[in-house]
Amino acid sequence: MGGKAGHGRNIQSDKGIIRFQGRITSESAAALKDAYHHTGTARTVILDFSGMEHIDVFGLNELIRLHLQAEEDLKELVVRDLSPYFQDVFKAARLGDIFPVTAIADASAGSDHKRAGSPWAEPVSSLKVSAAGQGALNLNVDGFGVQGPVQGFGQLWEKTYQIRLTSITISPREVIEVLKDGFPGFQPPQNRFFVSQAGIAPGEVVLINAKTPAGLISTGVWVLYADDDSFTFMTPQGHPESGWVSFSAFEDKGSTVAQVKGFARASDPLYELGFRIGGSREQEKIWTHVLTSLALHFGMHAWVHMYKTCVGDDIQWDQAGNIRHNAQIRTMIYSIRNMILSTRR
Repeated sequence: MGGKAGHGRNIQSDKGIIRFQGRITSESAAALKDAYHHTGTARTVILDFSGMEHIDVFGLNELIRLHLQAEEDLKELVVRDLSPYFQDVFKAARLGDIFPVTAIADASAGSDHKRAGSPWAEPVSSLKVSAAGQGALNLNVDGFGVQGPVQGFGQLWEKTYQIRLTSITISPREVIEVLKDGFPGFQPPQNRFFVSQAGIAPGEVVLINAKTPAGLISTGVWVLYADDDSFTFMTPQGHPESGWVSFSAFEDKGSTVAQVKGFARASDPLYELGFRIGGSREQEKIWTHVLTSLALHFGMHAWVHMYKTCVGDDIQWDQAGNIRHNAQIRTMIYSIRNMILSTRR
């Protein structure tokens, strides 16, 4: 406990300042909401990260929620004392667009700039596909930038899928190891994932060739975060979604629960229309299939439970220009052009 109002040991607030300490994860959600409430009427809220030791993708989700609430309340959030290492984390996740950094921690903090064994990918200006897998169509990834929940167009959704692995003894880490090693095989038939030789590791690119109701799409994902307990894919420009999807497992009431959590919005107006017509349901079928296939791998038949919340219902019209990168359109043009060239030959 700490701080004026006692908001939990890892988040404290006082006089318009929210201080982050220790590990910031999804478990910090309630404390962060409470701390924000206790900043009162201050129009500028300082986010002091000098005591933060670790943050995962679920912690970033809570920061984005905080940003949306502050926007609604006409408040400004200002980041202070973010070390060079965590500045790189924010840059990799494209959070710099909403959290301006005014100062870093003291000079000694520079020693942690490149942490050995960090689960976070280093920030990149554009993606590079070192080698496409056999049979992979490599389009709309190489040379493209990444985009997170902040850079998309449509409504922001959090979708959580969970499956309980009962009647077997398997640890959460073993589940994640199996999911990493066999990820392409857990996909439905219309989805082909091509993992690099390095596997699902921070900074690696996974190519995707998928058949959708609108036709073939060639895109991919970037491994933003990966450790023994979870991993997260972030989307490149042109992907149907702008954001990330995280895979994790945890113990609950004596059983291991495998989870997929998406935190994203449609990338552009065309994708937003597609999601509203039926694309959202198709996406939900994909992650339900993945978790069901994972359970079958362990010899189990189990139900997938899904929970979804509209985190931000505003359309970001300033991001409508994302349509120029639309991977569905670009793949269609590529296919038509190839068909014409083949006919001429």
